[in-house]
Amino acid sequence: MGQRAFLAGMDSELHAAFASVGMADDALYLRPQAAPDEEPVECRVYVDRDIATVGDIRQAVSGRIEIAYVLTDGFVPEQQGSVLVDGDRYDNTRPVSDDGSLSRWMVRRVGP
Repeated sequence: MGQRAFLAGMDSELHAAFASVGMADDALYLRPQAAPDEEPVECRVYVDRDIATVGDIRQAVSGRIEIAYVLTDGFVPEQQGSVLVDGDRYDNTRPVSDDGSLSRWMVRRVGP
């Protein structure tokens, strides 16, 4: 077993454990330009609210929201895709990182 497969299995098990105690969520994902009758895809996510970062000249930026998607069963989030989680809807704006097991995105909250 390679490192990517090991991490994917570990992230899947960790998410299940965290979700069972309210520290991770199951969500519904709708790809960009989905047809009106298209069914959303179930996915597993971590929502990190109020992320603070430090810029190039040491300025602090806060209030950012990021979502980490657990990559399982061929699921791959896309730019401008939408996710409904815990009563809120978010749009993916740009990827932050992707290690083949978790894909982290900056998102914009667009409403309930």
